[in-house]
Parts: sequence; C-alpha cells; structure tokens
Amino acid sequence: MNGRPSRPATPLEALRALGYSHVPKASVRLRGRSQSLPQVLTQSPQLSGLVAQVREGQERLRCIQALLPAGLRAQVVSGGFENGQWCLLVPHNAAAAKVRQLLPALCAHLRTHGHKVSTITLKVRRNAP
Repeated sequence: MNGRPSRPATPLEALRALGYSHVPKASVRLRGRSQSLPQVLTQSPQLSGLVAQVREGQERLRCIQALLPAGLRAQVVSGGFENGQWCLLVPHNAAAAKVRQLLPALCAHLRTHGHKVSTITLKVRRNAP
C-alpha cells in the first residue's frame, strides 16, 4: 500500500509476529514478606527518627495555629528543627513579613507549652500553591 508495515491489532498478534506462540508468563518473586509503609517507617531507625521529627513539627505548628493570622494558617508549613532552631515555610514575602512580626510571641508561646525553641527562622517556598 504505502510501504509501511501494518501494525498488529492486538498485543498477542505483536508477540506472534516476534516468534512467540503464546504470551510468556511473567514471574514476580518477592523475597521475604511484604510490609506496609507504617511498618517500614517504625522499623528503620533513620526513618523512625524522621517520622518523629515530622510529628513534633506538626505538633508545634498546631500549638501556634491560633496565633497566626486567619488567612495564613493553612499556608504556613512546618520545616525542620535542630538545636532549638525551628524553621517555618511561608508562601511569599508578604507572609514572611507578617509572621516575622509575630516571632517573639510564637517563641514564647511554644516555650510555655513545653517546646524547646530558642529561635524560629522563616523560609519562602518558591513553589507554593
């Protein structure tokens, strides 16, 4: 017709064109037992430490939610913390300026609720929704 080979209509026809008489069996072998994600996260020492850090960051964020302006509560995200320094991620520079004004109050509020925070740093997320 136009010089191009015709395409097989089904995958089985494509396999037959390659010389197979039947569809080869795929064998999937799992070594050991499969585990759920929570099981893996709790059993690995590195991952369990990371999960604990995320939980503590979320707990700190819940603690200060009432002090944040209503329009920013859903947009401020907990970052990492290390040696008494906690990082908050904000969506834009205007939000960072507003939250920066609240930092002394946020630190004091966290300390009164038992969280060891000496400073809070702000970082602007460039890919914020």
